[in-house]
Amino acid sequence: MKEMFKKVLANLEEFGLRMASWTYLAVIRDAFTDLLPLIITGSFAVLINNVLCSPTNGIAQYAGFEFLTQFSPIFNAINYATMNFIAIFLVYRIAHKMAEVRQIAPILAGFVALASFVSLLPTVVSGKSATAEIVNIANVLASKYTNAQGMFLAIIIGILSIEIFNLLIKSGKFNIKMPESVPTGVSRSFSVLFPSMITIFAFGLLGFLFTKFTGSVLPDFITKTLQTPMEAIMQHPAGVIVLVMVAQIFWMFGIHGAQMISPVRTTIGLAAIAQNLAAYEAGLALPNIFTFSFWNTYGTIGGSGNTIGLIVAIFLLSKRADHKSIAKLSTVPAIFGINEPMIFGVPIVFNPLLAIPFILAPVVTAAMGYFATSIGFAQAAIMTVPFTVPPLINAYISTAGSIGAVITQFAGIIVSILIYLPFVKFLNDQKVESVK
Repeated sequence: MKEMFKKVLANLEEFGLRMASWTYLAVIRDAFTDLLPLIITGSFAVLINNVLCSPTNGIAQYAGFEFLTQFSPIFNAINYATMNFIAIFLVYRIAHKMAEVRQIAPILAGFVALASFVSLLPTVVSGKSATAEIVNIANVLASKYTNAQGMFLAIIIGILSIEIFNLLIKSGKFNIKMPESVPTGVSRSFSVLFPSMITIFAFGLLGFLFTKFTGSVLPDFITKTLQTPMEAIMQHPAGVIVLVMVAQIFWMFGIHGAQMISPVRTTIGLAAIAQNLAAYEAGLALPNIFTFSFWNTYGTIGGSGNTIGLIVAIFLLSKRADHKSIAKLSTVPAIFGINEPMIFGVPIVFNPLLAIPFILAPVVTAAMGYFATSIGFAQAAIMTVPFTVPPLINAYISTAGSIGAVITQFAGIIVSILIYLPFVKFLNDQKVESVK
């Protein structure tokens, strides 16, 4: 039985390591990481606009500060330039990263993927005129295809187009060889001319045939069949809890759990926060509880596993000098959301005893955050903040100043401490002889 258990653990570890090194997963994760500065910039632009320039909610509503409304277009433009083009940025960056992995021209690959992506988008948008008449506007792209709602399609096209492009180049059948007298830049462009054309034409044809036989457009189909169902799952408390558990289980085998579930967490979370941001700007109710910021606010307080609770529990009850030393070294990093010193120092990985609170604590606090938000005690997040922003501060900023969110997160820290305390005491008993 013991040997069978070891074999299962070994197989799970091997599976996790393979997943962690999977090219597509790494590319998506890195691309989203690269785009975070733009996403955070767009979020702050909306917040500043509402706090300063809004004539209904901001400082501009008070006498003597009305002049602030004239600066609103600045922040609207910044938000539009970042959040409304996030899918465009994403498809280019994923393609660029994929090309680096496949060792082909990354800049050109990004252009090929971008052209392939845009070729699938409808360029006629229906709208209402001033007289409520339906009019069709040609040669435009609807923002729902280029903002966070288009990210699923961006991921698919960013990967698929470069895989096709790479195969065509590596086959050598479509490359044009120019005389040596031709400048290097020109020769390089012509060598990938046909692979570029074939790739872009293939996606243009795909979009045409899909519309021809279904009467719909491929981006809407992707949203309806993939993105919308996944969003519905992640807006259900069970979906949030399962995602937290999966991340924590990966951590137990020494694999970065947050990175493993990053494609789902980041894609769904960023789309959700973009919808909340738009609703907040329009003065409407926020539609989504689970967002990208929800994860850091309630699911990883002080790092994965809410290990800030373990640190406090060690200070309160531990009699082990090794644990106290690790906790001291880990305190400052944990405040900024970095807890690898605790995870690998205690250690938590491959530790069956600490696996229980490590999985249980974030599941409980995520459930608390979901419940508090669902009843309106805490406001849902409208902003993306860096994961290094300390607890309580990140709850306050991401929810645009919700005191209920701050209180809920603080309660989550207390609960995490209470969950870890009995396990810290048990670890004392395990090694009582060595600490006398």
